[in-house]
Amino acid sequence: MVMKTLGLEPVTVGVKCRGGFQAKLLGTLFFSLTLVGLFPVVLAAQASSPTGQAPAQGVVYGGGFQTPLLFKGESVPPNEVSLGVGVRGFYDDNVLANNSNRVGDEAVAFTPELTFARHTDRFSTSFDYTPFFILYRQVDGLDRVNHAADLNASYQLSRRIILGVDETFSYQNGNYPALSEAPLMSGLAPATFPALQVLAYTTRDLSNAAGLNLTFVKSGRTRVTLQGGENLTKYGNQVAGQPLYNGNGFNGSLTYEYHMTAHTSVGMYLVYQDTTYRGGQVFGYRQRSQVESAYLSAGTRFSPSVSVTVFGGPQYIGTVGQASTPATVSTHFQGSGGGSISKSVRNTALIVTFQRSVTGSGGLYTSVINTNADVGVRRRLGGKFESTLHVGVAREDASLFKLANGKTDGVYAGINISRPLSHGSVFQVSYDSWHQLSSGTLPIIGNFDRNQVAVGIQYRLKAHPLAR
Repeated sequence: MVMKTLGLEPVTVGVKCRGGFQAKLLGTLFFSLTLVGLFPVVLAAQASSPTGQAPAQGVVYGGGFQTPLLFKGESVPPNEVSLGVGVRGFYDDNVLANNSNRVGDEAVAFTPELTFARHTDRFSTSFDYTPFFILYRQVDGLDRVNHAADLNASYQLSRRIILGVDETFSYQNGNYPALSEAPLMSGLAPATFPALQVLAYTTRDLSNAAGLNLTFVKSGRTRVTLQGGENLTKYGNQVAGQPLYNGNGFNGSLTYEYHMTAHTSVGMYLVYQDTTYRGGQVFGYRQRSQVESAYLSAGTRFSPSVSVTVFGGPQYIGTVGQASTPATVSTHFQGSGGGSISKSVRNTALIVTFQRSVTGSGGLYTSVINTNADVGVRRRLGGKFESTLHVGVAREDASLFKLANGKTDGVYAGINISRPLSHGSVFQVSYDSWHQLSSGTLPIIGNFDRNQVAVGIQYRLKAHPLAR
């Protein structure tokens, strides 16, 4: 038996006894039935929510809502609360995300899902929660409840003032895109979101990004948004000699948006981020990064189906506690920018994005220069089938620090094909792949190739419409 320090407790990689597997299976089913039993209580609480409607998302770069990528004519989720449950067969050819100790295994995944959406004249909210369970055949220590949740809400306090809140939460063993059900988004992620395209080895990790924003609508053409938020990333027990960086930071931003015409907007996005990293090795045990960014952006809708957004500006980075000069402050200027183009017609929706900026990393480093490009496509196929494809490349570069010039290149891709069946059930098959290669000063297992395949059915148990 080989012991691995994954999650909050040691993880054993080996063959399980049949009794232990059956006990965990029964525990999982009990939790799912409990969630179903609590559904009426959740429904009663949610149905009493206040009413209102969220403002439409602007096309300039900045904070605020990120909406899913939709087909032309496709509407946002209806006013309802629903509960679903699914089961999938799952295969992962590199469970530990470690090429030097490659372990492949099969698993059964249970995916309960609670969703709530309400959109009225003054109030708008959407909430998705997926507590999925993965029961591996051989790998012990990874059979735990994994959580993924997303919340967006806004309330129009008056004719000119809108209050908004958003939060994205994850607590799981590594990365499972086929099970956490994250949709393709229609635009660029705000600068306050940490970069997560490059991954660390498998461990129990927690991430939470929460924000509160206040928008002042000066006129039909002009609005100003003030935003404050906090980001947290934390990793459980780690491989000896391979420490990862936990991060805890806060941010604030000001977004100014001006609608020049009915189709074109310009804006300014000022951001301050202050993050403290602990752990790791390359940059010392503790490092603090302060990043001040100023972006100018423009967005336009060339046609009813095509939208384009571009942005750019300088970033000023101050760091304290890096390995080369632990008692001094190091400062740097960096240029940053990017853009997106999206197209939505009746049967196809496409989004292409590019970004280059200094952000937080996913545990391997502290602050990095992150460069990434992504393509996402939704396509309605014949026979009620629908496919979702995403492909991307990313580089995390630590050349901000002269004596720690590590970098990691990653390529990732995934495809999901689904088809509705009878009585609210949906058949799904998905494939996801990652390839990473690191170089420079990095005493961490940053190189790995990983493939995941999942096949199963998601079934909607209950759904209740909510009045506007």
